Amino acid sequence: MHYTLKHLRYIEAAERHQSITAAAEALAVSPSSIAAAIDHIEAQLGQPVFARVPSRGIGATSFGRKIIDEIRLLLVAQARFDGKIADLEQRIDGTARIACFTPLAPILLPTILCEVRERYPNLMIEVVEGNWEEVVRAVDTGDADFAFCYGLINELAYRFLPLFVGHPHAALPASHPLASGRFVTLEQLAPEPLVVLDLDLSRRYLMDLFATRGLKPNVAYSARSTDMMRALIAAGMCYGIFNIRPMSKQTYARGDLVRLPLAGEHDAPRAGVLTRRDVKLTAVCEAIIATCELQAMRGEFDRAFVRPYLPQDF
Repeated sequence: MHYTLKHLRYIEAAERHQSITAAAEALAVSPSSIAAAIDHIEAQLGQPVFARVPSRGIGATSFGRKIIDEIRLLLVAQARFDGKIADLEQRIDGTARIACFTPLAPILLPTILCEVRERYPNLMIEVVEGNWEEVVRAVDTGDADFAFCYGLINELAYRFLPLFVGHPHAALPASHPLASGRFVTLEQLAPEPLVVLDLDLSRRYLMDLFATRGLKPNVAYSARSTDMMRALIAAGMCYGIFNIRPMSKQTYARGDLVRLPLAGEHDAPRAGVLTRRDVKLTAVCEAIIATCELQAMRGEFDRAFVRPYLPQDF
């Protein structure tokens, strides 16, 4: 289920005030914003949270009352979390050493570190990038306090805090015949020229996606960076499969690209924070990780991934 804290706050206020208009006035937003949040959550849940009575406002359904009870528990927990963050902000300084899986670094770190810098201006942050094995090794040796990576880990040795799920999606040249659709299948893509990222974990993952469906992709290019992959795709030379996308519009020297969800269910890695179970984190690291968790709750990373088209969608 996809929602943000803003959705939940709007729904809680609507029930508390028994009116969309009154809730909007209390929160200083438009009534359409409250109504849109209700519609979104009801669509996600597949049944009504509120019964609407013309000229008499709204009231929670029996199902809605149960949902709103859970929403209030979550909002209380989030308020406690914000309070903990506020306490940490008053006393945090020092250095954090962060390792990051290379494809994630330019997409996640600017969003994360900008807020960290605003909250904790006295922090020193050291970042090292690498492939998945290098990132985990940095955490193991103590060269990094924690890492941002995909969660393919030994749960006995590591803790992993997921921030979002990286569903695989296709990036195609804007001029490609398949680019005008709402989704694309691996069967459609398999004969087309493909560019792969020259990292062992990424290549294995990609090959497994096709092998699971009894397909063999037409690998035409290999690139050492996702920037080069995107440039080749935009130029019309190939397509690529990604689990994460830039959170702002990119420009290319030649052409443009379109991102489409892959139809069906596919193995989708979780992106998040990796720490060792036998290592106690410093207050600095705890504060940064707490900030990441808060960002995930607010939906700050939603633009970094493309949601899949599941069988019932097509």
